[in-house]
Amino acid sequence: MRLLHTGDWHVGRTIRGRSRAEEFADALREVVGIAREEAVDAVLLAGDVYDQRSPSPEADALVFEALVRLYEASIPVVAIPGNHDAASRLGALAQLLRPIGVVVVPRVVPPSDGSLVEVASRDGSEIAQVACLPFVPERRFGDAAALFRATEAWYQSYAEGMGRLIEAMCEPFRPDRVNVLLGHLFTDGAIPGGGEHQITIGIEYAVSPSRLPATASYVALGHVHRPQAVRGAPSPTRYAGSLLQLDFGEREQTKSVAIVEAHPGVPAKVREVALSAGRRLVDVRGTVDEVLAKGRGLPDAHLRVEVLTEGPMPGLNDRVRDELPNAVDVRISYERVEAEPAGPPVSSLASRDQFISFYRTEHGVDQVPAEVLDAFDEVAELEGA
Repeated sequence: MRLLHTGDWHVGRTIRGRSRAEEFADALREVVGIAREEAVDAVLLAGDVYDQRSPSPEADALVFEALVRLYEASIPVVAIPGNHDAASRLGALAQLLRPIGVVVVPRVVPPSDGSLVEVASRDGSEIAQVACLPFVPERRFGDAAALFRATEAWYQSYAEGMGRLIEAMCEPFRPDRVNVLLGHLFTDGAIPGGGEHQITIGIEYAVSPSRLPATASYVALGHVHRPQAVRGAPSPTRYAGSLLQLDFGEREQTKSVAIVEAHPGVPAKVREVALSAGRRLVDVRGTVDEVLAKGRGLPDAHLRVEVLTEGPMPGLNDRVRDELPNAVDVRISYERVEAEPAGPPVSSLASRDQFISFYRTEHGVDQVPAEVLDAFDEVAELEGA
């Protein structure tokens, strides 16, 4: 069987408040195109389909369009929610999505209740069993464990309990099937991508790779945004990574999907297919002239700009944004002096002296530029101060 493993789409994510809908549309079209060109038997979608638990209609339209295109290409999809998705919402949509070949397992249930999904190859010669493990928050682990014959050992720690839950979820694997675990979780030793919620990738959430099933042909994971193989796992295991460079912590990463060649009884072979859609995220640093020159040469990137100056330059932020419309973050950087020992309370000073105290503290300078004081005096006079 040939499978396409993807995840962490985060459709609806903005960057510093700016929409990235067009980038998501391009990336999803690219994923569908790869699935068609590779003639995959199924797509495995490893959670965090959306960026928000209540996605916008625009985000819904992008996701549904991609799923319909896969259906038109006769490519089924098996999907689970991640920590960014609303499991109840995906559960409500599950019955609507099934007629277009999309099987959603919205919450942890025993294999006999629907978490073990079978997918046949195009020619019907092989069958994959996909054990679906949606994201389990620590506070809800007890609810998941209660569905199984959980012993006291399950509750020693979250990581220990998740290991035992994985074992129970994969118990029905058969040697004559392509066995796949599809999960949204953090494994010990995985390298975060930089754009994840740090609260869900800490050590308390880290499941040992050794607890992943040795009986699996492949383990398809979501949650970590950097595409990577998982070391120490007994079976081929991989994070597909996010669809786009979602934040500047991911700016050096090449995004991809994984194409998985799998047959019963043998470890899968995996190769990456790089994604080219979406704007790059680039840091630009230097003097005013340097950042403007560099920025003009990167018209299709989202820029994080750091301007090096000798001191405060009123209006510089606006100038940079005007000349570099793709600058999503602008910071002025200069050497700051240590604040002088505290004098009289600011509240006891005249308004002009209060402003001088504020400006010196805020900008780390000894002197307020004359043109700034002139502007303050003009405004104060207009206000009748």
